[in-house]
Amino acid sequence: MNDLYLQKIAETWIKLYYLPEDSSERDQHFWAYNKLSDLCQNEPEICWRIIHIIRRVDGSEKILANLAAGPLEDLLVNHGVDFIDNVEKLAQSDQQFRKMLGSVWQSGISESTWRRIKAVASKSW
Repeated sequence: MNDLYLQKIAETWIKLYYLPEDSSERDQHFWAYNKLSDLCQNEPEICWRIIHIIRRVDGSEKILANLAAGPLEDLLVNHGVDFIDNVEKLAQSDQQFRKMLGSVWQSGISESTWRRIKAVASKSW
């Protein structure tokens, strides 16, 4: 997947969260939600990249909260063991990312990975 396509997924995912729930336009943008969900499951490195594109494009609390409770949490549930080193490293220098981590729920994240996340996350907002 090229960078332009990743950017398109990110921008469409963001737009989806600003559209009214009952909007017909929302249906037209829902492909980005499905695509990012699929990437979180099957192509975690690409999902990780898109998460960072999204938060650079729109760092609003609305988007950060949806990223935390959605793609980031899904990534950590499915691939937390593989990503926890990256998570810890980024959290050391990135306040916005620490804030997002504070809104992730444990869900199916392993206990050992969860302890490491909680050690670097900000308090939930």
